[in-house]
Amino acid sequence: MNYLYSLLLGVLQGLTEFLPISSSAHLILARLLLKFESIDGITFDVAMHVGTLLALLTYFHKDIGLFTRGAARSLSSTGRARDINERLPWYILVASVPAACIGYFFEAQIDEYFRNPSVIVVTLTTVGALFIVFDRASKQTDDIHSLTIWKCFIIGVAQSVALIPGVSRAGITIVAGLAQNLKREAAARFSFLLSIPVMFGAGIKKALDLRHTGFTGDDAGVLLVGIVTSATVGWLAIKFLLSYLQRHRMDAFAYYRFLLAAVVLLVILSR
Repeated sequence: MNYLYSLLLGVLQGLTEFLPISSSAHLILARLLLKFESIDGITFDVAMHVGTLLALLTYFHKDIGLFTRGAARSLSSTGRARDINERLPWYILVASVPAACIGYFFEAQIDEYFRNPSVIVVTLTTVGALFIVFDRASKQTDDIHSLTIWKCFIIGVAQSVALIPGVSRAGITIVAGLAQNLKREAAARFSFLLSIPVMFGAGIKKALDLRHTGFTGDDAGVLLVGIVTSATVGWLAIKFLLSYLQRHRMDAFAYYRFLLAAVVLLVILSR
């Protein structure tokens, strides 16, 4: 059954990590409804982080290559970044600091006080409403080339809020991008690029935690199933969202969040 759960939750993680509907809300709800306890939490967390990171690295491998060469050029030209490929790597690095710091220092407190269904109802609803408001209020005239270090830092601060379950890292950073008048697709693309350093760091931290737990051959199999599934489904989710947002508003995701919040509320009231 561990392999089946890893497969199902890998699909769920791959979809919800990159669609703006909150992976944490879905995983917490799935654990409540499925009532499984047999998969080691740390093992599963490592699988999900590695899988979603692989999805990002494979989908954006060309961008990553451009940014790597751009960063190297900026260093060789006495630190002067002349084009977006030279500037954006440093912008992403700066924007990653808020979430990295808050996650490192306050992860335990966030898990203790915010990882519960009642909080998820509020965050699902609130961020869904922000989708509707900012999608209509934003001018949506700019692309990634218009980003400044200050705009990127604001989006990075928004990313740190996503440590609260139910917010959705993709959702809140897209909202922050819309607030900077980015086009929807550009906001989503930057959101995904911004998530790479944080996911990389979180994956390393979880992998180090795994050293202090027992690790068996069965765990390795469960880990592999979760990695492959979340990576494959995550890659497809990224491709879908970037295409979808070129032509559609975020209303469908907002309404889905409202519906999910109602389901979570019903689960709370029925317990």
